[in-house]
Amino acid sequence: MSASLFSPSWHRVADLKPRLRSHVIINRHVFRGAVWYVIQDDATGRYHRFTPQAYSLIGLMDGRRSLDDLWHSAGEQLGDEMPSQDEVIQLLSQLYRVDAIQTDIIPDIAELNKRQRKEKQNRLLAAVKSPLAVKIPLLDPEPFLARTAGLSRWLYNPLSGLIWLLCVGWALGQAAYHWPQLTENLADRVLAVENLFLIWLVYPLVKLVHEFGHAYAVKRWGGEVHEMGIMFLIFMPIPYVDASASAAFHSKYQRMLVSAAGILIEAFIAAVAMWVWVSVEPGVVRSVAFNTLLISGVSTLLFNGNPLLRFDAYYTLADFLEIPNLASRGTRQVAWLCKRYMLGFGDEATSPAYGKGEGRWLLIYALASFVYRVFITFTIVLFVASELFFVGILLALLALYNMFGKPLVAMLKFLMTDKTVRRQRARVAAGVAALLVAVWVLLFIIPLPKMTVTHGVVWAPDEARIITASNGFLQQLVVAPGSMVSAGETLLVSQNETLDTQVAKFSGRLKELLVLYQRAVADERQNEAGILAEEIAQARAELARSLEEQRELVVRSPAAGRYQLTLPVDPEARYIPRGTLLGYVLQPGEYQVRAALGQNDIEAVRSDVRAVTVRVAEDFDRVVPARLIREVPSAQRELPSAALAVEGGGLFALDPANQQAATAFEPVFLVDLQLTGSAAYRVGERAYVRFEHSPEPVGYRIYRSLRRILLRELEF
Repeated sequence: MSASLFSPSWHRVADLKPRLRSHVIINRHVFRGAVWYVIQDDATGRYHRFTPQAYSLIGLMDGRRSLDDLWHSAGEQLGDEMPSQDEVIQLLSQLYRVDAIQTDIIPDIAELNKRQRKEKQNRLLAAVKSPLAVKIPLLDPEPFLARTAGLSRWLYNPLSGLIWLLCVGWALGQAAYHWPQLTENLADRVLAVENLFLIWLVYPLVKLVHEFGHAYAVKRWGGEVHEMGIMFLIFMPIPYVDASASAAFHSKYQRMLVSAAGILIEAFIAAVAMWVWVSVEPGVVRSVAFNTLLISGVSTLLFNGNPLLRFDAYYTLADFLEIPNLASRGTRQVAWLCKRYMLGFGDEATSPAYGKGEGRWLLIYALASFVYRVFITFTIVLFVASELFFVGILLALLALYNMFGKPLVAMLKFLMTDKTVRRQRARVAAGVAALLVAVWVLLFIIPLPKMTVTHGVVWAPDEARIITASNGFLQQLVVAPGSMVSAGETLLVSQNETLDTQVAKFSGRLKELLVLYQRAVADERQNEAGILAEEIAQARAELARSLEEQRELVVRSPAAGRYQLTLPVDPEARYIPRGTLLGYVLQPGEYQVRAALGQNDIEAVRSDVRAVTVRVAEDFDRVVPARLIREVPSAQRELPSAALAVEGGGLFALDPANQQAATAFEPVFLVDLQLTGSAAYRVGERAYVRFEHSPEPVGYRIYRSLRRILLRELEF
């Protein structure tokens, strides 16, 4: 309510006799237990929501009674809740702006034409401001939908819902079962040129069926669809329909089903694509099925199925919560909180939350959707800029303006022109200054703890490794793994019958050559004796090598320490080739961790490490201090263990082009850490490493992260 019931401008409008236009329909709705009236304008396809107090005036507008009579009649009905004359003028202006009423005064044709031109300019300006989502209306699908309206009853009924559940449930089970095949070498399969061409062909067809799902859902409950066209989403042509007629449906579940119809249709398409993919042999048909599955599944979850973007799931959520215009009202809720608690407007600012609990939902949604929109917009702009540099830069500037510049301009305009701000200019200035100082201090003054967390594996020095020097079959484990051993103690014994045969052969050959050599010397055959001497030297070398390999079949400890075996639990009689890592002998305090770091983290680890702590997976609750002892000189792609890859629960994605080794998709940096203490660990076990750095304000970290992204994606 206004402070005064009367308005000095009332005499200008008191004698007007307004009435609703013939194409306007009023529907009664209940949102969160409160009654609202929705005005449906069939001519423009717009919907406007009003309170019962406003409807007490709108419902009386019949063109016969003056506005003054309407106000007095509403006052008799509403009593103390009657609107002020200023509020009635504001309501009349709102209805006039949306062409919902007409009066007994001849309309100004020039003014109407001006408004129409301005509306076209606003639509064009909206397309320029949002070049990643441009709509082009093409046709009216209502005649076709009216002729095929019977299909809507087949699509949306309990039996169809049961069939949908069975099909989608089966498809989810198949996806889980075939998950390794579906995700194997996914990046190369999706980004291949021929596959991108298939996606370009399949995507519009899937989205066309998606949009007809919305249209038939509207027809199912008596609505009409009068607009269908193409929307260029990130320059990709996608069909769309205007299903806003569902706003007039009384049941929120009907409105929710209309909003979710496209998601449900695409889920069913994905189920059919899964059946085709499972049933047919590799070829073109299976590739089309895979791409259809990818489009209907992944894109639906990321876009249409994400309520933080204003697509299908957003409208479904808004109807479920019974909070129309969730996004715009969430923005107004944040503005109201700022006015009330930061600028101190008190009761002079009106909250957009009407029902109980609405304010909390509006605030949560506004913050979550803003963060996600910034993320998705930034991702899309980077993608476009990596392909089309100048276009990407222009889109980035436009996105920055829409995300931050436009709200800032609106805020400055409000602070400079609002009447309430003028009355409390000193307090408002102090509040704004305090906010700016607080943000600056939080971002660039207050140091916050800084750390780098990564994964590694328990490692051992090269001198502690036990490596076989001879081929053989393991015959006996002399020492049980985990025991303390002394230097030179026998650990295990292998056998190689082939090697024994070679030793016997070389020994016999050597004896034979010695006899022949003695005869040649006795007979004074000097040339023959020289040749035999060379053969004897060669035979002795071969025999020595064979004897050395035979001795190496007995593996001894290189030093004193705890003996760990890396072979299987029951390795006896197993063939062990030369160069196999058998295990380790380590003293307490010799255990190390080899950790892998990405390119974004290595700089901080090189330049500023205050402390290092490690948690070993087998004893995660125990924090082990460590110290950095060395860094592998250059970046590399080969990981020290497959446990550090994403497939093994680690952080680094593997290169799909190399299936033979644990090769990271991007270069990594390896560092070695020395664990302190006397505890024993299992070599190869996963370790979680935390490097603590000097505290630093968060603003500098954000700046460096953005700079790295620009350098990596755009070389800018």
